[in-house]
Amino acid sequence: MNPKTAVRPHRSLVLPLLVVAVPALYFVYRDAAIGCPPGRTCLELAHFGTAAGALAVTYLVAGVALAAADASALADRSALARVAFRPTDRTLAVLAVLVAGLAAYLLASAATTIPGWLDAALTPVGLLVGLPLLVVTVVLITLGNAVGEPSLAVQSAVVAAGLAATGAWLFVLATGTAGFFGSWLPSKIRSR
Repeated sequence: MNPKTAVRPHRSLVLPLLVVAVPALYFVYRDAAIGCPPGRTCLELAHFGTAAGALAVTYLVAGVALAAADASALADRSALARVAFRPTDRTLAVLAVLVAGLAAYLLASAATTIPGWLDAALTPVGLLVGLPLLVVTVVLITLGNAVGEPSLAVQSAVVAAGLAATGAWLFVLATGTAGFFGSWLPSKIRSR
């Protein structure tokens, strides 16, 4: 894949972009939310600029990684790679809804206080979406208790890996949901 093709938007970039962008955007969000008193807006224009920069860099990283891995050849040889690098229209639509919902919740929580009833209602969704990060956090705490607290760099790397897994998990959830609902649709209107 040539460099121009690597950075042009296409379906095969979705999974690598999620895997790289979720950790990057989490650290921007954490910076905006850390030390913010309850009920006060701590989101500043600089955070939006940093988020845009993080998205641009992660897009380039995902494009280069995809070009290096030769995703097209992988997708031709493996059914799993085909699902990962050639998502259906329905998968992309479900993923767009998931990402939009998460972004709306995160922006709202950074800008204002979320009502307790809404927070409680969305907790199961948060647990499902954040399952890989939850597992990594439990493992990190367990290991920390067993052998001592790791350095901040190790903790950050483990959290970033958990968040990358969460990005991949979002893709899996979208693919599964799209397949589940797609099985109900008549064959004439099924996605390609």
